Amino acid sequence: MKRELGGIALMLMSLFLAGAILSFDAADAAVFTRLDWYDILGNGARDAVDSIHSPFGLLGARLSSFFVRSFLGYPTLLLLSAIFFWGLELFRSRSLKQALLFFLYTALLSFDLAAMAGMTSTPYSDYWSGSIGRMTAELVKNVLGPLGGWVLLVVIAAVPSFYLGRRLFVRWKSRPDEGEGAGIAAATGNWLSRFRKKKDDGTGEPVNDDRPFRSSSSSLAESTDQPFAPVSESLVSSLPDTVPPDAEAHDEGGVQGTGGELETLIRPTVKEKEANLDERTMKVATRDHVPYRFPSIDLLEKGEADDGQIDRAYLEASRDRLLEKLAIYKIAVVRISMTVGPRVTLFEMELAPDVKVSRVLALENDLAMALAAQGIRIIAPIPGKNAVGVEIPNSKPKTVWLRSVLQVEKFKNTRMTLPIVLGRTIANEVYIDDLASLPHLLIAGATGSGKSVGINVIITSLLYSCSPDKVKFLLIDPKRVELFNYTHLKSHFLVKFPDIDEQIITDPQKAIYALKCVEKEMDMRYITLQEAGMRNIGDYNKALPKEALPYLVVVIDELADLMITAGREVEEPITRLAQLARAVGIHLILATQRPSVDVITGIIKANFPSRIAFQVSSRIDSRTILDGSGAEKLLRDGDMLYHPATLPKPIRIQGPYVSSKEVEAVTSFIGAQHALKNIYMLPSADMTRVNGGSSAGGSVDTGGRDQLFEDAARLVVMHQQGSVSLLQRRLRVGFGRAGRIMDQLCDNRIVGPADGSRAREVLIGSEESLELLLNNLDPE
Repeated sequence: MKRELGGIALMLMSLFLAGAILSFDAADAAVFTRLDWYDILGNGARDAVDSIHSPFGLLGARLSSFFVRSFLGYPTLLLLSAIFFWGLELFRSRSLKQALLFFLYTALLSFDLAAMAGMTSTPYSDYWSGSIGRMTAELVKNVLGPLGGWVLLVVIAAVPSFYLGRRLFVRWKSRPDEGEGAGIAAATGNWLSRFRKKKDDGTGEPVNDDRPFRSSSSSLAESTDQPFAPVSESLVSSLPDTVPPDAEAHDEGGVQGTGGELETLIRPTVKEKEANLDERTMKVATRDHVPYRFPSIDLLEKGEADDGQIDRAYLEASRDRLLEKLAIYKIAVVRISMTVGPRVTLFEMELAPDVKVSRVLALENDLAMALAAQGIRIIAPIPGKNAVGVEIPNSKPKTVWLRSVLQVEKFKNTRMTLPIVLGRTIANEVYIDDLASLPHLLIAGATGSGKSVGINVIITSLLYSCSPDKVKFLLIDPKRVELFNYTHLKSHFLVKFPDIDEQIITDPQKAIYALKCVEKEMDMRYITLQEAGMRNIGDYNKALPKEALPYLVVVIDELADLMITAGREVEEPITRLAQLARAVGIHLILATQRPSVDVITGIIKANFPSRIAFQVSSRIDSRTILDGSGAEKLLRDGDMLYHPATLPKPIRIQGPYVSSKEVEAVTSFIGAQHALKNIYMLPSADMTRVNGGSSAGGSVDTGGRDQLFEDAARLVVMHQQGSVSLLQRRLRVGFGRAGRIMDQLCDNRIVGPADGSRAREVLIGSEESLELLLNNLDPE
């Protein structure tokens, strides 16, 4: 409606101005020049209206005098014709490319004709040139002389007129939709034949070639006893097999038709504005005073260029089969629209008011069989719309490359803290989310579904957007082969552990110790925020930029292996981090290929509101990860359902592809730079024995006094209470280790022997006496 109203306004304005210019009378100037410009209601204005000759009143007389005398003269009418054509194209919801081209041509021609009129000395040359034309003519004559000026002006008018006229003649002689070389007679004959057939069908309207998707069937909403009639053969034969990327359907809101009462629409896809990431500030300084350079976008492969073409024949066939099957079950559709994505097409169907949504859901398997598709997914209803969605795989799927989704204006100018690129939606829009606001991410998918590639995409997008001072990674890879390429980041982005040499953890026991170190880091960060009086890491980094804390991203590629090895020991730190770590800038990314309830427990699932599901093997696995079905019907190779905490239902995204070669190139580029002087070190964690074995970090007792012996001694003396439960609570150790520490305190005469269920007697009365005793103890 806005476009139509704007078009009407432009057409009316151009007609009014044209009429005013055509009715120009030189004598009118003497009448209104005596009036002030704001005098429109006084007696003088009423007398002037009676005296002027223009039928368009005082305003028309003023405007005509301005355009004829002070502007371009009568050639202004050409410019007004272009404005009228512009308004007509707006009203018809057509592409504005031709209107813009015609406007530029008429502007040049009007200026040129006004200058030509200024070169002459005829009595009416002033009305044909205006002030601008006369000044231009004087300038040309002074520079080139009269003859040279005429030659220049004629050439300026002839060259664009020749090319534009030839283009119009070619289009009139051979219509594009009738094939190159078809003459006027052939085009006219084909048009008349389609007109007669349309008239015989009873519609009484000729076929509009600018609206290719027009159903020739009778209204499905009116009668559903008969199956859906396919589109007419003459209409199908007149359509090209593909839609060019610059088609008018994608420029101005889609292509639609209303054959009978069924309206069909192709929704335009999003055209992301490209941007060169290498034009940003590539070299930045770090707090170690070591310069760091972001990786170049040229390290990623360009991939195949997307021609933007749509397989229109396949869309028509899928639409017809879909409507035929629904008509058999007496499900009436009043409107259908299609959105073509990289790998699937979304058919949005507006049902008749008396049709229940549950009836469409019950036909899921029947529709899949009728469409002969690998797997269809029904969205009933689409959130926020009065429609039911059916997602059908495309006949020719397109690969989304990581470079194509990173090299967009949205990613280059993003203000997100930790931007991660997930891929392209069905509308071809690049989807970017902020890991800092998620705050944690749970990923599930069967083998070959694209889960590991998705993790590589997330990490790579963070490498392209964040410096080593802003983010650090803790990578846990029980499979040992998925994340080994990131060893090049050890001097820039990877954290280091006090008791483990590896920076990419592969051993399950060491993974438990690494998670405990992150848990200790979380506690220390909370103390830091408490002392600074800040609520979260964002406020802290803004207030104290020189002491800014980096964000810590913990990536676990296969959670199932850790849960099988030591379920309880792994679940406890993950749960605690998921509950508390967001405010201090620690974020978890967990991935598993077996999303069963014994791997993704209820406690873990409750603390991961944002989830990604690639293709899974069963509906039960889909419900485990997404709390609903749908993931079992996905395609492989990066086809995902992303369910953020902010949306009621998951959205379908095609994840980008990044090869191991590209990851190796990016990480090698970073690793070849000067290493940071201070590698981020996590604090040492305190651990008990795991399943009766030794600890991952060597922090349990190894035959001598426990490492927490002195802390336990000071704690017991300070509270004057020799209780095992006290050591458990304050030192956060297990019952077995607390009991062994208490026995060591008894052997060194700090506490007395056990007395049943009572607390042991503390034999040291003051902390000074304890320190003296500890200094005199022999090292063991």
